[in-house]
Amino acid sequence: MVEHWTDSELEAAVDAYLGMLTDELQGRRVVKALVYRELSETVGRNAKAWEFRMQNISYVLDGLGLRWVEGLKPAKNVGSDVAARLIKLIDPRPFPPQTNIPTLDQVTQDAETEGAFDPGTASDQRRRALASVVRRRGQPAFRAALIEAYVGRCAVTGCDVLDALEAAHIFPYLDGETNAVSNGLLLRADIHTLFDLQLMAVDPDARTVLIAPSLRGSAYASLEGVPLATTAAVADSASRLTLVHHRAKCKW
Repeated sequence: MVEHWTDSELEAAVDAYLGMLTDELQGRRVVKALVYRELSETVGRNAKAWEFRMQNISYVLDGLGLRWVEGLKPAKNVGSDVAARLIKLIDPRPFPPQTNIPTLDQVTQDAETEGAFDPGTASDQRRRALASVVRRRGQPAFRAALIEAYVGRCAVTGCDVLDALEAAHIFPYLDGETNAVSNGLLLRADIHTLFDLQLMAVDPDARTVLIAPSLRGSAYASLEGVPLATTAAVADSASRLTLVHHRAKCKW
């Protein structure tokens, strides 16, 4: 039987892993064996145990559509409990920047290019309001990919009014790499809001809708147990790990 890993051990693993990833992204040499040895001396366990746990972290990051350390091939037999714990530890930490996060001006320019709106002689206030809608719907390319994946329908309600549909990130938006289709859902605006507020979730295994107790007497009660829509391509299906992460964040 594998000995249970404590929260402090997993935290040490995540901190060391992100340190290696930062070094790698900044072009510094990464000596994994040295990292494992230091962990063994300060925290315990042998180097092989640390290496395997690092591969589990690679698996979690890969499932979230994020970059992982070169040479630490993802090892999937992590266990859903440990995966959820690792995600909780990774979530609040500043993730090493991997791509440039677009500015408001860039998002607005992208929207104009793709015909989301033509400001013409509109006031600055209207430009800001429309840019806000664009950002809320999601980056144009990400939203377009989700519309294609879910055939233009909300993944929960089946709504096919494109103007009401938004690109929702399951794992919070960090940079371009979290814009993987498997880290997104095409949702009607109100469903997106409830999902972001963690009042609605998706069972990672059954892939059915879950709603918070506070919604069970509301107009949304009928959505409890509704199956999540399937995507046109299996590869675009919502990642189980991202759904585990979101469900773990809900306080009910």
